[in-house]
Amino acid sequence: MNLFFNTRNVTTKGVYNMKKSKRLEIVSTIVKKHKIYKKEQIISYIEEYFGVRYSATTIAKDLKELNIYRVPIDCETWIYKAINNQTEQEMREKFKHYCEHEVLSSIINGAYIIVKTSPGFAQGINYFIDQLNIEEILGTVSGNDTTLILTASNEMAEYVYAKLFR
Repeated sequence: MNLFFNTRNVTTKGVYNMKKSKRLEIVSTIVKKHKIYKKEQIISYIEEYFGVRYSATTIAKDLKELNIYRVPIDCETWIYKAINNQTEQEMREKFKHYCEHEVLSSIINGAYIIVKTSPGFAQGINYFIDQLNIEEILGTVSGNDTTLILTASNEMAEYVYAKLFR
C-alpha cells in the first residue's frame, strides 16, 4: 500500500488523490530540505515526484496551516520557512532586532503609523507586527520599503506606536 495516496479516490485522469495529512507532511518536508522561493516550486515537486497537481491556493492554505511563511534572507531574496510556535517574547525580540537594523524611520500621521524600512524588509516587519496580535491594530499593509499600520484614532496610533517602538 502506498502511504502517499488514498486509493479510494481516483480522479478521472487516473491519478490518485493524496490524503491531506500526507500532502501536509510532504509540503513540510520539501520546505525543510530545499530552499523554496515560490509556491510553484512546491507544486512542481509534488507533481513530478507524486504525479498529483495542486493549485496555488491549496498549497497556500497548506503553508498557512503548517505555519510556513516567506521570510527575508537578504534585502531582495525571500524563502519559505517554518515558523515555530514562538512565544510573544521571542517574536518581540525578533521584531526589535529588525527595528534596530532595518527600520529607517517611523511616524504617526493621524490614525496611521508609517514605517520606512530598508528596501525589501517592509513585509518582514509587517509579519512580526501581525504576529504580536496587538488588538488595537486594525490592519497592516506593506510594500517593498514601507509598512502602514492602521488604527481607529490618533490616540490609538500613539498607543500602538509606544507599544511597538518604545
